[in-house]
Amino acid sequence: MGHRQIRLAQLIAPFGPGALYTDKKGTPHIVCGVDFWHHRSDITQGMLSCEEPSEFERFEPRLAALLGVSRFKLPPDFRARSRGSKPPPNADLFVPAQRFPGWYRHSKTGELRRFNLDAKRVPPAPDGRWFPVRFIAACAAGHLNEFPWRKWSGCTCLGESKLFLQDRGGADLSGIVVECKGCDKKRSLSGATQSPESGEQGSLGKAGIDCGGERPWLGTGASELCDAPIVGALINQTNLYFARTISSILLPDLQEKDPDVLRIREECANDSTCSAAKLLWDINQRAAAVAAMGQALRSREIDATLETIEAALVSLFDPKSVLLAGVAQPTDPDSDLLAFRRAEYNVLKQGINDRIRSSDLRVVVTEVPANVETWVERVQLVERLRETRVLYGFDRLEPSTRPLIGMPDSALTQLFRYPPTRPEERWLPAVEVFGEGIFINLREDAIAAWQERNEEWLKSRLSEAFVVRVAGQYQTIPPAGHATWRWASRYLLVHSLAHILINQLIFECGYGTASLRERLYVADDPTAPMAGFLIYTAAGDSEGTLGGLVELGRPERLGDTIDRALTRASWCSADPICSESFGGGGSRLANLAACHACILLPETSCETINHGLDRALVVGTPEAPGRGAFSELILEARQEI
Repeated sequence: MGHRQIRLAQLIAPFGPGALYTDKKGTPHIVCGVDFWHHRSDITQGMLSCEEPSEFERFEPRLAALLGVSRFKLPPDFRARSRGSKPPPNADLFVPAQRFPGWYRHSKTGELRRFNLDAKRVPPAPDGRWFPVRFIAACAAGHLNEFPWRKWSGCTCLGESKLFLQDRGGADLSGIVVECKGCDKKRSLSGATQSPESGEQGSLGKAGIDCGGERPWLGTGASELCDAPIVGALINQTNLYFARTISSILLPDLQEKDPDVLRIREECANDSTCSAAKLLWDINQRAAAVAAMGQALRSREIDATLETIEAALVSLFDPKSVLLAGVAQPTDPDSDLLAFRRAEYNVLKQGINDRIRSSDLRVVVTEVPANVETWVERVQLVERLRETRVLYGFDRLEPSTRPLIGMPDSALTQLFRYPPTRPEERWLPAVEVFGEGIFINLREDAIAAWQERNEEWLKSRLSEAFVVRVAGQYQTIPPAGHATWRWASRYLLVHSLAHILINQLIFECGYGTASLRERLYVADDPTAPMAGFLIYTAAGDSEGTLGGLVELGRPERLGDTIDRALTRASWCSADPICSESFGGGGSRLANLAACHACILLPETSCETINHGLDRALVVGTPEAPGRGAFSELILEARQEI
C-alpha cells in the first residue's frame, strides 16, 4: 500500500479502479476495486467498514435508471485523527492501491527479480537499487498481467531462472534484451508491444503465451479465463486505461405539475435517507420507503403528506418516468444515450419558470446578441447546475464504441471483487460537482440553408469513411440511424464552434482552459433536431463557482466575445497545412482542420478527447473562405474594426 494523494475526481477518471498511477517517486501502483473502498485499517481488527456510509451515498434518478444500479457512492476523503480530540466521522478512510508490476530490475547488474508485494519495501541491493520494470502485458478484455519474461526469453531452466534485462541502447525495443544466464536463452523485446491484427495473434501469442486473465486491482486470486490476444505494453502507455464515464445534469421532473410534489421531490433527492428509501423501494417495500422518507423530512421540520411523499418518490424512482421526462419523441426512436442527452437539451432550451429555478438547476433566459441572431436561436444562462459523473467500467488498448452493452453486470464484474447480486445493493463510484455555464442553441433554418448552399463542398470534404470514424469515436453519441454527411456536418459545426468559443472565453472569464467543459446536444432527426452546446465549469464545492462565465453570457458581452472568437479562429498559425487536411487528422483520423495551434483543448475539457473537429466548417478555408457557416459574421466583424 502506498500513501499518496489523488484528487477525488481523479478516482473516477483517469485513476479509477484498474488504472495505473505512478507516484512522485516513480513507483507504479494500481488502484484497487471499489469494494475495498470506504474501509479503514485497524492494527488489532484489520479492515473495518466506515461508520456512516450514508454520508457518501448519492442518488441521481436518470443515471440510476440508465445504468441499472440503485445508487452511487462518492470516493472517501481522508480525515486524519488528532490526538486528544474526538475523531471526525468516517476518519482514516482511504482508497487502497498496490504496487504493480511485481518484477524489479537491478540498476547495475540488470538482474530481474519478482518481489512479494506484501513487504513494506523492496530489500536493499548492494552497489545499486531495485527499480520497477517498465513492461507489463495487457489484453482488450481488460486484464493486466506481469510481462512473461521467462516464456518470452525461451528459458528452459527447470528451477529458478536467472533472468537479466539489458538495455544495449538504440531507438527501438530491439536494443532491450531479456536473457537467462542459466540456459543462455535470450530474446529482444522487438515486436512484443505490437498490437495484433483483428482476429490474429500478436508476437506474444505466436510465442505460445496466452492471457492469464489477471486482475491485480481486485487482489490475489482474482484471475479469470481469457482467450483474448495478449500484447506487451509500457506502464505509461495512454491506451492502457479508457475510463467508461457518463455524467448527468440533475433535472426537475417536467411531467409533474403539482408544486408540492416538486418541492418534496427536491427535498428527498438532497436527503441522505434517499438511498435507504431507494433500497426499500427496489424490494417492493414502498410503504416503508415512504415512512422512512417522511421521518427524515419531519426531522428537518418539513411537512408533507404521505401521498405527496409517495408521488415524489415515484417521480424519483420510476425508471420510465425519469428517462423520458421532458423528451420530445423524434421520428426515429433515440438510443438510450441520445434520449438521455435530449432530456437535458429540452430543459436547457426552455425559458425561465418557477419549476426550473430549483436549488440544483437555475436556467435564466437572456437575449441573443444582435450580431449573431442569424445563427443563434437561443442563449440561456445556467446560473447553477449540479453534475454527477459516474465511472461504469473501463477498456484497455481500444475504447468500446458501445460501452452500455451488458450493463450493469459488465461494470460490476470489472470494478468489484465480489459484485453485489441483489439489485438494491448495486452501486457505482461517482463524484458530484456544482457549477455554472452558458447554453447556446443554433437556428435550424440557418443550418439547413448552409447545408443546402454547400452540399457538394461538404460531401467532398466529409467522405463516408471519415463520417463513420467520427460517429464511432470514444464518448461520441452517434445518431440513432445511419451516420450521414448531414449529421456529420451538423456535429462538426456544433463541436468546433464550442471549442472556438472556449478558447476565447478563457481569456475573458478568469478560468483556465482545463476548468471549462463542453456538453454537446446534436441530432439530425427531422421532427426533433438538436444543435446546441453547453459550456460550463464545475467544482467540488457545493457553493459552486464564482459567476464569471454567466456574466459573459449576457448579450452586451457575448456578442463581442463571439466576434473575437471567430476572427481568431479564422486563421491558424499552421495554415495552410491545418486547413488542407482532407484524409482525417488526429490520433484516430477523426479530425480535419484542427490542431493544437487553433481549436484543440485539454482532453478533460472535450467530450470526445479532441475527436470530431473541423474548424473549416465554421470559418471556411484560405481557398474557400466563404464556405464556413459563420464566414459572413467574420467578414462583418472585420469591417467594423
